Amino acid sequence: MRKISILFTLLLSFGISAQEVFVLQPVNIDPSDTQKFEMIEKTYATPMAQEAKEKGVIKDWYLMKKSGGGRATEKALYIWVHVYESIDQMTNAGNWWETKDKFGVAAAEIYDGVTRYPVGNFMYKTEKSYETDRAGKFVIFNWAAPSDMGKMISLADKISSSFKGNMKKSGMTSWGMATRVYPQGEEFDPLFFWDGYETRAQALAHLMNQGVLDVVKPEMFAELFKLIPNGFSNRVIMEAVTGTY
Repeated sequence: MRKISILFTLLLSFGISAQEVFVLQPVNIDPSDTQKFEMIEKTYATPMAQEAKEKGVIKDWYLMKKSGGGRATEKALYIWVHVYESIDQMTNAGNWWETKDKFGVAAAEIYDGVTRYPVGNFMYKTEKSYETDRAGKFVIFNWAAPSDMGKMISLADKISSSFKGNMKKSGMTSWGMATRVYPQGEEFDPLFFWDGYETRAQALAHLMNQGVLDVVKPEMFAELFKLIPNGFSNRVIMEAVTGTY
């Protein structure tokens, strides 16, 4: 099996298929249980996901964890990323993670003793993405609620096209844009972006509008901030833990 860094060469670079969807499933873990939780994910969940991928049940699956930041009292944040070729593949996937047949013990028993706080399930459709053949381990998750969705998507298309040639130099390994499918409502940001990088330092540079964004024209940023005058609703750096390859 390849090393974890190689597993995420195309991390979250889901492609540009109009049918492709993915589900973000955040879960908070008690800090004292993180080591056991990650061991379970690598030992049991990962081979189950790889098997499901090889059978065509899913397209990909990853586990990410929040990288740095936050208050000392906060629980550890992890996000499962479930990627599907289509709605049909997603609805027919079933409980592929159930471990009873493969390992002789039910998933519920395996996770016994790990304090988990599920946050929810959030489904998105990929609108556009770029991928590279380089390993990426850190990904910025960005949420936004633009005043004009159509203009925002068009602008993001232009901005990403302008920095595509600067990706390798800046260490960027993937970029993508997706729209929320479910749930929908005033409290749920409708637009999601991801920015994959080789190192955390490169991801931090991106948050300062440096690196890959050096080549973006100032007028594009000005238009962007008109559409989201208060900036992105939330931005967090996530680190790859394990996943399919």
